[in-house]
Amino acid sequence: MTKRDFLSAADLSRDELENLLELAQRSRGKRASQVLAGKTLALLFFDRSLRTRVSFEVAAVQLGGHVINVFADRELYDLEPEERIVMDGRAEEHVKDAARTLSRYCDGLGIRHLGHTGSWERDRQEVLLRSYARYASVPVVNLESAVEHPCQAIADAMTMQAQLTRLSGRRLSIVWTNNPEPKNIGPCHSLLRVAGMLGMSITLCHPLGFEPEAEVVASAAKDAQAHGGSLRVVNSLDDGVRDAEVVYTRSWGSPKYWEDQERETIVKRSLQTWIIDEAAMAKTRNAIFMHPLPVRRGVGATDGVLDGPRSLIYDQAENRVHAQKALLTHLLG
Repeated sequence: MTKRDFLSAADLSRDELENLLELAQRSRGKRASQVLAGKTLALLFFDRSLRTRVSFEVAAVQLGGHVINVFADRELYDLEPEERIVMDGRAEEHVKDAARTLSRYCDGLGIRHLGHTGSWERDRQEVLLRSYARYASVPVVNLESAVEHPCQAIADAMTMQAQLTRLSGRRLSIVWTNNPEPKNIGPCHSLLRVAGMLGMSITLCHPLGFEPEAEVVASAAKDAQAHGGSLRVVNSLDDGVRDAEVVYTRSWGSPKYWEDQERETIVKRSLQTWIIDEAAMAKTRNAIFMHPLPVRRGVGATDGVLDGPRSLIYDQAENRVHAQKALLTHLLG
């Protein structure tokens, strides 16, 4: 059987996405089938993780599988992803050798690698992730890259669906919030893709200079329109939250300042009012509040919002397990 990778939310068709969401919803509160019995999943983390690591391990174990967590940043050899290169530098092993070896041991691989080259043009190519996918003979799952976090987006859609039932035409506001550190843009990109496929009415709200990838925005807008939704971009927090049914917040670093983080820090000094507080939520249609975590309390959102009755941040975290079970069943079952 030809292996199937999951590197981007765009790898799913609309039907596949809806089937995954249905399977994930059915898995809540039920004893999982043992579809991964006798199978092993290796998770390679080149960056820190809490929810992704634990939820994938719990999901695989509940499906009868076994998980090996590898903290690749300190446990693996430095890897070389480029082809036809004389390896006389820091890297001791080529990705092809690692991927092909792990494929002999395991039934699936998960890779988290955000990219840290300092060049957006380089990091957006997801070289290490896609090299693993190229050389591995087993399915490879993107546990978060510089460009996408597709597993998070499936859980996010599941959370919205459980609350709102029907997602087509529903008003989703994806709102940039402040953070002293440049954060990954992947969750924003993946949610845009998934919400577009589901026909939501999306408002993308961010300050000038913090635009996501134009190709991702255009693709999401096209999908949304094709399925009865829409996508608009605003640069005012008030405009972004007004009349929303879902307020989804996340800070992300600007590709514009990717190679000059000091400049981004200076720019963000004037953006400290980009925080979701009770006044912002009062402008919505009694919206639910979502954030993928981790969140800096009092910076990205207030305690009153995060701990309030409309906050679903822990539902999102829990749903990572159910979404992961559906995905693993789809890829490995």
